[in-house]
Amino acid sequence: PAGTGPTVPQSFPELYSLSTEELEKLMDNDAALVEYFESRDDIKRLQEERQKVVERNEQLATENLSLKPQLEEKQQELIDLYAELESKRNELNDLQQQQQALADHYAPHNILARLKIAASEVEDETEAIAENFLNGDIVIDEFLKTYIPKKTLCHSRRAKEEKMERMGI
Repeated sequence: PAGTGPTVPQSFPELYSLSTEELEKLMDNDAALVEYFESRDDIKRLQEERQKVVERNEQLATENLSLKPQLEEKQQELIDLYAELESKRNELNDLQQQQQALADHYAPHNILARLKIAASEVEDETEAIAENFLNGDIVIDEFLKTYIPKKTLCHSRRAKEEKMERMGI
């Protein structure tokens, strides 16, 4: 399994057969001590396993480095797609706001309010025309030419207003 290597012995029974003098020589001579341990089969296996791990790590590092351009390309694609997503999200928000504005503008209660305002404005205009005629500011031909179409428009708007109110708008 990964993460386990050869076991390192807890004791070295062959050292028990050495005399105190031999053990002291071994302890005083670093080269002899190293040679002793390096000659052991379990230490050799441990070094071989270590070398295999180093080689595998180097191989994995090389493979990872070879994948770096692909990773960077995919990262850039992700960044580009995210930017496109943000752009589309902003576009959607703008369109939703436009749709809401149009829905509000053409909502029946808003149409009725604008119709009432327009009817009042045209009614005010007809009253001004009538006043001008009664004051002698305009002649009868001009009065008839302007008053009748405006009064007709005013009645038409008032009729539409009443119809919408009967409909419960």
